Amino acid sequence: MKKILVVDNNLVILKLMTEFLERNGHQVSFAKDALECLDLLHGFRPDIIFVDLVLPRIGGDDLCRILRSLDYLNDCYICVVSAIAKEQEVDYGQLGADFCIAKGPFSEMSRHILTAIEDSEKPVGERAIPAVHGLEGLHSRQITQELLRQNEHHRSILESIAQGVVELGGERLVYVNRRAVEMIGEASEKMLGRRAEDVFPEMLVAAINQFPSDYEGKFLPATSSALEIKDKHMVVERFPLHNTKENQILVLTDITERKKMEAVIEATNLTKNLGYVFSGIRHEIGNPVNSIKVALSVLQRNLQEYDTATVAEFVDRSLQEITRIEYLLKALKNYSLFEKPDIQQIEIVDFIEQFIPLVENDFASNGIEIQNYVADKTLTALADSRALHHVMLNLMTNAADALEDSERPLIVVSVIKNGSWVEIKVNDNGKGMSQVDHENLFKPFSTAKTSGTGLGLVIVKKMLTGMNGDIGIESYQGIGTTVTISLPEANAENG
Repeated sequence: MKKILVVDNNLVILKLMTEFLERNGHQVSFAKDALECLDLLHGFRPDIIFVDLVLPRIGGDDLCRILRSLDYLNDCYICVVSAIAKEQEVDYGQLGADFCIAKGPFSEMSRHILTAIEDSEKPVGERAIPAVHGLEGLHSRQITQELLRQNEHHRSILESIAQGVVELGGERLVYVNRRAVEMIGEASEKMLGRRAEDVFPEMLVAAINQFPSDYEGKFLPATSSALEIKDKHMVVERFPLHNTKENQILVLTDITERKKMEAVIEATNLTKNLGYVFSGIRHEIGNPVNSIKVALSVLQRNLQEYDTATVAEFVDRSLQEITRIEYLLKALKNYSLFEKPDIQQIEIVDFIEQFIPLVENDFASNGIEIQNYVADKTLTALADSRALHHVMLNLMTNAADALEDSERPLIVVSVIKNGSWVEIKVNDNGKGMSQVDHENLFKPFSTAKTSGTGLGLVIVKKMLTGMNGDIGIESYQGIGTTVTISLPEANAENG
């Protein structure tokens, strides 16, 4: 007596095979698909498994590979039962199968089933070379051939694309393409049929769990999440399948190289912008140094004559100028784009008044006037001052580029309160932009400038997002552009 497992989604075949095998004295269990089969194997160790090649969710070919990867089934005899054996050539040995029977009249099939059971008694080295039994009298079907070609065409596309593609049937994996195998670092036969949380890295599982799950069988647009797994940066997109609550497609896109390129561009961008900072500092640092020098010189000459209050006044004045120099130096110290933002309360009036002198001299040399207006001088925002410096430098240089050929080039920086947000607006009266350029603003490497990288605004948006902020842009050709930075207001509730 053999313990036999039959896996087939055709209920008629299941019934016929079960009754036939039991009549021949064998113990029979059955499963209607690969997932049922894998669940059944937790408590059942068959001697022989008959596997239909065409199964829902996980195909019979993948199931054979999974079965062969399970150590406790090393001695199990696997027989493929195929309804498409006449239309499709398959290397059954490569699948790990020991025998193959073509589906046809059951009277013929039953004869070959007995042959397979007899063959299973032989030592592995003496078993028949896997070949298709029962093809006699069967005719190839054109419609089946066409469907198989179409299926193979779609599978080839999925296997060759640069993105990892994973299909989940409920919580279990039912398909992974070659790229997903490479990205996750686990063989497909070790993943298929298993729960996502038992296979995927924790961060990927957490990203999947963040996606909305209650979509009531209705189609939803893709949702996405960015994460870092095994030193790789990935974007994970989820596509719910139409009219099903269970199945969904995950698309994994490796953006590591793009991240590296962005880092290089960020460094280049920073170097360019630091030119404005250094130019401003050369001018700005001279004034406080001269003030300190004059104050100390006067104090030195009159030290014996001045009273304590006058001396204290000169010392206070010098300390104020030193504080100003410290701010200028702080604008350069640890000016890193690659750290996590250090969000603190920022006095916006102080920030703007200390920032503008860093760039206005260079801008003035190009005939560009800078004006600034702050409606409420008590406004404070939550931000990283270094990142905000970089954001403002990007926006100011963009505005300056837009002012080329303008008759009276002007940039206006203003600050207002809008609900729970502090908004910094950078307005220029430059050439503006077209509708097409406006639509492509935040797309990487898309730029209307002849010498631009196309990453400036991408970086700005990323940095603002890191500070829980946002950016909006209005532009009209021939009139100008207004860029609005929104930052959370620092108040008693969130500050």
